[in-house]
Amino acid sequence: MKVSAILEKLGTNLSAVVNMLIKQIITTEGIPFEVKMGRLVFSAEEAVNVVRTTMAFEDMDLTEEDVRMLYAYKKGEVLGDDLCWEILGGAKQRMPDELYGCSNSSVL
Repeated sequence: MKVSAILEKLGTNLSAVVNMLIKQIITTEGIPFEVKMGRLVFSAEEAVNVVRTTMAFEDMDLTEEDVRMLYAYKKGEVLGDDLCWEILGGAKQRMPDELYGCSNSSVL
């Protein structure tokens, strides 16, 4: 089993890792790492281009400040909701709240 071989090289085994995980779940009251399903990983430049293209479909421009904030988000320096509200903030007058797309969880 590939996992067993990797863990053996690390000086541990599956049972010990499962025990560590259980302790961390209890300590953090959550899964101690990000869980994703089939999410593509984009470079910062690719992510900015995806956002730029998506906004262009809505006749919205991405400013240089927006691009700066997207790079900051990609580096983990700003939260997704903060970024979403800031970038879409100028569009609020044109969009009903239910179409705004920002919530209490990360959307970008």
